[in-house]
Amino acid sequence: MEAVVNKWLAAFRKVDTYINRAIVENREEILDLNVAQLRQGKDSLGQFLQDYASKDYAEYKKFMGSQAPLWTPDLILEGGFTEGFVLKKEGMEFRFDSTDEKKDELAHKYGDEIFGLSLESQREITPDLALSFLKHFRNGLL
Repeated sequence: MEAVVNKWLAAFRKVDTYINRAIVENREEILDLNVAQLRQGKDSLGQFLQDYASKDYAEYKKFMGSQAPLWTPDLILEGGFTEGFVLKKEGMEFRFDSTDEKKDELAHKYGDEIFGLSLESQREITPDLALSFLKHFRNGLL
């Protein structure tokens, strides 16, 4: 019985590790959800991005296939910004970022909320994260 209790205690001490592994395993899906939000012209708060200043550019983007409503930026033209999306581990947290040179300019113009997941996206990824976490937790008990 003592061995079983010790295994459980050891597994509970590694909960942070299992959560981190679940996030890393689902990193691409998490980043894809952030890109999907931007394609709709929304930030991590679920709010539409500030309208374009130029009517001509807004119409051009719509003509090019933007999924965002007319006048609403999607921050995707050639794809460099979103293709550079990464999750960076900083201490106990993960932070969304981009390796693209435009990231600071875009974050300044549209807010840091362009990075991250809305509540809707969080709900969508939660089952995958939970399954990954439970797999690692269970393996810690074996």
